[in-house]
Amino acid sequence: MKVPLNRMFVDEETRNAVMEVLESGRFVKGPKASEMEERFAELVSADHAVSCSSGSTALMLAFKALGIGKGDEVIVPSHTFIASINGFQHFGAVPRFVDVDPETYTMDPEKVKEVVNEKTAAILPVHIYGHPAEMESLEQIAEEEEIALIGDAAQAHGALYNGIDVGCIGDMTCYSFFPSKVITVAGEGGLITCRDDELFQMLKALRNHGRYENERDISSMAGFNFRLPEIQAAVGVIQLKHMEEWVERRREIAKVYNEELSSIEDLFIPVEKEWAKHVYYLYVVRSKERDALSDHLASKGISSGVHYRVPAHKMPYFKKVPTLPVTERIVNEILSLPIHPLLAEEEQKEIISAVKGFRP
Repeated sequence: MKVPLNRMFVDEETRNAVMEVLESGRFVKGPKASEMEERFAELVSADHAVSCSSGSTALMLAFKALGIGKGDEVIVPSHTFIASINGFQHFGAVPRFVDVDPETYTMDPEKVKEVVNEKTAAILPVHIYGHPAEMESLEQIAEEEEIALIGDAAQAHGALYNGIDVGCIGDMTCYSFFPSKVITVAGEGGLITCRDDELFQMLKALRNHGRYENERDISSMAGFNFRLPEIQAAVGVIQLKHMEEWVERRREIAKVYNEELSSIEDLFIPVEKEWAKHVYYLYVVRSKERDALSDHLASKGISSGVHYRVPAHKMPYFKKVPTLPVTERIVNEILSLPIHPLLAEEEQKEIISAVKGFRP
């Protein structure tokens, strides 16, 4: 494809940072992971940040730290990547799937109220595509029911809810640094933000074989080897220098898309609520002719994607599943157009021209 869906930023500073780690001989448990944690926490105004090996392991650490397991239920949207659900299923907890808002595609708080019960241990809103979930209502439910609120911000680095970064809302927020994300580490990587000091110390112990920092030879619990390698952290440190400008660049690209595509009949463009700052990890349109539109773009050398074609509750290992009408409708219509900070103006013009030229 001449216009790819995503393109990663690599400059001389990034290459030098990687070489510095290679020459240091310090590949794990070094200064770069700590530096990345400090910088990320500062950027999102979080009290604490704990890096780890992937977005998936970030979710696993969060649920393990809260002791969520067998007999517990976690309320989660089905319109998400399956990693959101795997994060707690490994410990025996089960998902309670709910439908999403038809405009933002994030968890519908009214649906959460309908399913919360005595087995509910946590709510897991997903800030999908970079738009924050409606967190005020979810916080209120969590407080009233005395259950945990864990944000999945794998796609929402820098997203704001009512002017507050999503990394500061709830008990914990989990991030991914997969190569396509707003911020990457040129491989797998993840991070968790939190406010509670004890939770912070437990998360750090759990990612390092259950060892607290002052107990080098003692494992206080059954932990994991979920540390972030130094090479990945070094790339992340460089990427974080650009996070704010890259988010604004994504928003600029989205604004142009919105202006140019809003008049196309039967094409639904993304919504940004008045209380939200959307970071546009993906620019997702909806069309009843989605597959034909995707084929048309491909014929012009333009890549597109579907995130996600099969909703989580339809995975074959779930035997008893709810009916989620909004989710089940939109997965047949959604299409992601290229959006990333390196997208050139001429490339975006080609995309817009191709979309406008589509005839079903």
